[in-house]
Amino acid sequence: MVEDPVVKAERINMQVIADDVARALASARVRGASAFISTAVRYPNGTSVVVRLDEHPEGFFVSDDGYAAVLADMMGGLPTFSRIAHVVADRSSVSFDHRCFFVAGVPREGLPTCVSYIANASARSVERTIYAQEHIKIKKSRDVFNNRLIEAYGDQVSFDVSIVGGTGRTWEYEAAVIDSKRIEKLFTLVSPAFNAVAAANLKISDTRNLAEAPQITAALSDYDRTEPALRSLLSASADLVIAANDEASRYRLAA
Repeated sequence: MVEDPVVKAERINMQVIADDVARALASARVRGASAFISTAVRYPNGTSVVVRLDEHPEGFFVSDDGYAAVLADMMGGLPTFSRIAHVVADRSSVSFDHRCFFVAGVPREGLPTCVSYIANASARSVERTIYAQEHIKIKKSRDVFNNRLIEAYGDQVSFDVSIVGGTGRTWEYEAAVIDSKRIEKLFTLVSPAFNAVAAANLKISDTRNLAEAPQITAALSDYDRTEPALRSLLSASADLVIAANDEASRYRLAA
């Protein structure tokens, strides 16, 4: 059976397109005795993960050339990264030597799979380091937040309080000032992340729909790193937006 020329042309074009896409997803360059593969996997800063290939007595030595560790060091998170990287390496079937992810003695036919493993391990370790660093910052902010509230309100403040909003949904607040068993003021600690701000705004808006809504303060765990537009969004719903590390006098302004 003779293939329809139109169908054949479309099939050929699809092959060309597929080849173009494959080339766009990865590129390679050779420098000295090493090859560097720029992959489609990306670090949180948007740069592509580059995997290095070197000759090895039993095949090839494949590594991320220590770039993930460099990024972590630039963030001031190298100790955290080192702990995380060992765990990621174990789960990714690769090795980590305190500087780079690698696999030694890779046969030629195993290179595509190995490059993928190294690239993903390298990117994942940086992502988890950022998350861990953020968690540490939030914990420190929470400690300051708690201390400021105790300084401002003493025994009147309670932590980890639930309240039912106007829609009937139960919301969790980090703190509340309670007088005669009545919630007079609510405080929520908000991280700079867009999703965190959006969730806090939804929570505050629903709480404000109560017939006798308490005053609500949003305390930002990192005021300067929170985008001005997101701070404005919170200001439109909360009675007061402050920095978690503000003095106790600022917390009292919720009065």
